[in-house]
Amino acid sequence: MSNNNKNDFVRACAFWGILVTAVLFVVSGILTWCNVGAQIVSIFDLLAKIALLVAVAIPAYDWVKYKKTAWRVTYWIALVIYVFGVVFGIIKVYI
Repeated sequence: MSNNNKNDFVRACAFWGILVTAVLFVVSGILTWCNVGAQIVSIFDLLAKIALLVAVAIPAYDWVKYKKTAWRVTYWIALVIYVFGVVFGIIKVYI
């Protein structure tokens, strides 16, 4: 894959990730306002966070892949924490 094609792919992922996330956040907000089940809203929230993960994880890896090992290890640790926090709901902040 040429560098230009790779950049186009990363940019497309970022665009679609932001677009899908924005739509899902709006839809979940409307569903919350209409008192629709919390389970449906949480599914939309999960999908939005996964879309952002795809949009951000690829360019972030491209940035760290040629750096020192510490940067790559930090990337993978942060990615694993994010995935566990989003998908499995292990990390919750109660305000």
